[in-house]
Amino acid sequence: MLQQDNVNELCAAVEALRVDQSTGLPALHQPITLLWGLGRAATGQPRLVPWTDARTQLRHLLSKYGRPGSDPSPEYPFVALSRSRLWELDGVAGEVPQARGSRLRPWLTAQNPRAGLRDDVYTLMATDQAARQRMVDVLLRRFFEGEAPARLLQDCQLADPVFDGFGEVPGIDAGQAFEDRRALAAAGVHRPRQAGICGTAEQGAESIVVSGGYEDDEDYGDLIVYTGQGGRDPDTGRQVRDQELTRGNAALVTNLTTGTPVRVVRGAGGDRQYSPANGLRYDGLFHVEDYWSERGRSGYLVWRYRLTQQLPQTAATPQPAIPDPRQPEGRQAPGRTRVTTQRIVRSTVVADFVKRSHDYTCQVCDIRLTTPTGAYAEAAHIKPLGRPHAGPDIAANVLCLCPNHHVLFDLGMLTIADDLTITSSASASHRERLREVATHQIGREYLAHHRTHHGQLSAP
Repeated sequence: MLQQDNVNELCAAVEALRVDQSTGLPALHQPITLLWGLGRAATGQPRLVPWTDARTQLRHLLSKYGRPGSDPSPEYPFVALSRSRLWELDGVAGEVPQARGSRLRPWLTAQNPRAGLRDDVYTLMATDQAARQRMVDVLLRRFFEGEAPARLLQDCQLADPVFDGFGEVPGIDAGQAFEDRRALAAAGVHRPRQAGICGTAEQGAESIVVSGGYEDDEDYGDLIVYTGQGGRDPDTGRQVRDQELTRGNAALVTNLTTGTPVRVVRGAGGDRQYSPANGLRYDGLFHVEDYWSERGRSGYLVWRYRLTQQLPQTAATPQPAIPDPRQPEGRQAPGRTRVTTQRIVRSTVVADFVKRSHDYTCQVCDIRLTTPTGAYAEAAHIKPLGRPHAGPDIAANVLCLCPNHHVLFDLGMLTIADDLTITSSASASHRERLREVATHQIGREYLAHHRTHHGQLSAP
């Protein structure tokens, strides 16, 4: 009964919080800060947090979930809550300035006090899930009426993760069959009833359907060369105009730049070897590894994407010692190794030789990154390996780049002429000409392939 009285007292303290309501709605600075404190209790994190640490966390939450147009400054709730039965301000010397006064920010910076739930409140919230849930419910009813701040609760570690549409759908396993597009949408695997790509340019693509609708699609099981959307006659299904890099097509490029995988659904109309005989089947997550534009079978420009299936994480295989100084031979036709699906076997020996030849210094900008474990650079294949490019895994087809220029090169934002002149569409600084060394010469035929490959992006 005593504990129930304590919970009632704490709930009453929440109800009594004085917050600004000049906009017609209660301000959320104090409620969000309290939810942050409750989440710390729920997950066993330290009760009191120094201002310098709390400031960043609270500013993020207030910026993301505060009222539109409100000041996301966490100074006010960090101090003002100490007037309630719920909060403690510790390590204070002298008088505490007014919470809304101009002296508050420099005072907090100078004193760096700690704050958090009072000791008895923290203990109850950490040990009694029902009491904690009741406090959360009161906060939501009092300050978030008519709203559903599920993501706020998730960020405060007071709720299970919310499915945002990307990645695996909870409760759906790869290989699960669906009768039709309606059932597929109801399960949340692919929401559109007709479109083959679900997503936006801003956030990326959640899912795609491969069902034989586009004549240029190629399906190799663990690798798909996928054709973008648009340009087809709705009656005949034939390609009758160029595709544009908008909507779902642009969304798949976003997946490439962010590394977010896309769900792949195969339909009965696709390649017989890899597609279901009837209906549709969810076939797991794939990564977008490349994209380009080319003229399809009907003569119109189509956007194409190289998708590879995401595999379970496995232990890394020890690599052989690097031969030095003789350049390794590499492979004109890189082999494959079977795990559960086929994958290109990249020669780590070749990549390491190229990076060592340039002392781990970017050939485009001359930046050499140093980490606690030594220098770092990335090996970028000029003509991509595997279908549909079939580039060789040899040193002449590899550049030593920093991470930034590796991304720009792969996306076609940076091209290199046969005389090694560098052309960039990005703002990143670079040399006038690519740097070569005597032990590592670049194959001009691979640079030409890269220019042609990405030069088609702007084709009319």
